[in-house]
Amino acid sequence: MKVDRFDRVEVNINKGSETSAGFGRSAKRKSVSRSLRRRTIFALIFVELCFALLVCRLFLLQCIDGKELRLRAELQHRKTLCINPRRGAIYDRKSKPLAISTKSYSLYSDPSVLEKPELVADSLSPILGISKGEILQKFESEKRFIWLKRQLPEQVAKTIKMHNYKGLDFQEEGKRFYPQGALASHIIGFVGLDNIGLEGIEKKYDAFMRRETNEILTRKDRKGHDLDPLNLSYSRPAPGYDLVLTLDSVIQSIAERELQSACEKWNANGGSVIVMNPGTGEILAIANYPTYNLNNAFSVDDDSKRNRALIDLYEPGSAFKIITASAAINENLISPNEIIDCENGAYRVKGHIIHDSGSHGQLTFSEVIEESSNIGTVKIAQRLGKERLYSYIKAYGFGEKTGIDTLETDGIVKDPKRWTSRSMDAIPYGQEILVTALQMLSATNAIANNGVIMQPFIVKRITDGQNSINEFDLHESKRPISAKTAQIMRNILIGAVENGTGQKARVEGYTVAGKTGTSQKADEDGNGYLPGKYVSSFVGFLPADKPLISMIVIIDEPQGEYLGGIVSCPVFKEIATQIMQYLTVGQGVCVTKIKPAS
Repeated sequence: MKVDRFDRVEVNINKGSETSAGFGRSAKRKSVSRSLRRRTIFALIFVELCFALLVCRLFLLQCIDGKELRLRAELQHRKTLCINPRRGAIYDRKSKPLAISTKSYSLYSDPSVLEKPELVADSLSPILGISKGEILQKFESEKRFIWLKRQLPEQVAKTIKMHNYKGLDFQEEGKRFYPQGALASHIIGFVGLDNIGLEGIEKKYDAFMRRETNEILTRKDRKGHDLDPLNLSYSRPAPGYDLVLTLDSVIQSIAERELQSACEKWNANGGSVIVMNPGTGEILAIANYPTYNLNNAFSVDDDSKRNRALIDLYEPGSAFKIITASAAINENLISPNEIIDCENGAYRVKGHIIHDSGSHGQLTFSEVIEESSNIGTVKIAQRLGKERLYSYIKAYGFGEKTGIDTLETDGIVKDPKRWTSRSMDAIPYGQEILVTALQMLSATNAIANNGVIMQPFIVKRITDGQNSINEFDLHESKRPISAKTAQIMRNILIGAVENGTGQKARVEGYTVAGKTGTSQKADEDGNGYLPGKYVSSFVGFLPADKPLISMIVIIDEPQGEYLGGIVSCPVFKEIATQIMQYLTVGQGVCVTKIKPAS
């Protein structure tokens, strides 16, 4: 059959079109296959990279950071409990408890895991005695640990535990309790909420009474609840050491009661009484007024907490004549019967006049002290001169601490280079010098104890409850005068009580030796003395021949009367009378339990 060439061309064109379409489809399939292959390769590479990263991460977690992460995980399920030792107790010399520790529970919270804080605060408010708003404010803290209330009784803790609140827990702690309340508060001192001593003996001997704490680990679940101890065989820390004081609770009680009565009678600003054994240096009582209950220490003003007997400074007035007189005797500058002209009560010296409280004329040296003549005392001091007078003042321990084992101040004694033209006419009878009550009593103890001053102390021994860990020995502090001088001065001070200004300090059945003191309070700016503001005092000891006790009585700013012989002497008498009854016949106590002065 004849085919037209045009037909052949058309056929060829159609065949070419079909061939081109085939090639196109083939190329397209090849392109899709290559794209799919690339995507597959990329996916495999990505998966392999992810796997490699995962392997690296696992290697990092297990091998590099594994130890730290395991520790962190363990810590999240552990809780460390501090087991505090029982704080040591404090007893008086006859083992009467003055401070003991009881068990208490302190409530704390972890606000980050606390559920329904509004409900919890509403429930806790009446139990804790804290407002709901205050509790919620604590819950808003970003800290993981906050105290809600410290030292709760066990019954209160049980009530709160019954609610089983998540995020609340308790820490067992010791709570300090003072069975005698206000008794000897200024000496014992008190502790803070962390059971750390803040004042007095509690602070001074804190390391002995607290010792070291122990720690134990417990497991806790995801809600923070305790499961079981990790070390069941843990041992509780050894309790703190106990202290046995030289204080006698009976004598302390007598001193506090009579001091308070006197301060109230004279509407005084305050007062102090110290009772010692002059032969040993043991403190039998330190009373201050005003006082405070140790169980409520944080609700009391600082003025009531001040241990006036050891901290407050005052001009001793005529009681200081003991120092001037004994120095002159020790230097053999005068004898007890030597006559001194007291100028009928007015003595002009260097342009100013020294006055006596009475118009005394010719007095023996003994009578000068008995009648407390300023003029006679200044004339005695003139024989000494300021250098020797100053040396005896220092020899008696004025201007420095006594060394008692609690907080005290050291007084103020000016160097002779700083004395004014009037100093020699003032210092001999207790002006221009500042002392503490303890310093004045310690100095007087030299007269009672044959010229020897024993270092005062309060803690008699430290014990573990059975055996003494440390027993404090007696220490001679100073020896300012000879035994002969002390004996002469003792007789003079007996005369001051029997015949002189201290007659109201006499105790029936005993011979008392002592000296009154009356001083006007100086202006803090140094511009003279304040009208109507006086410090009345009496310092003495008994029985005068073999002293069992020495005592000082200070009444600060009495109203109405102010002379030491009128205000302080009767207090000395009342306290001394009761103490001597107690030591000799009361409670069957034997006087030999307190070593008399040698």
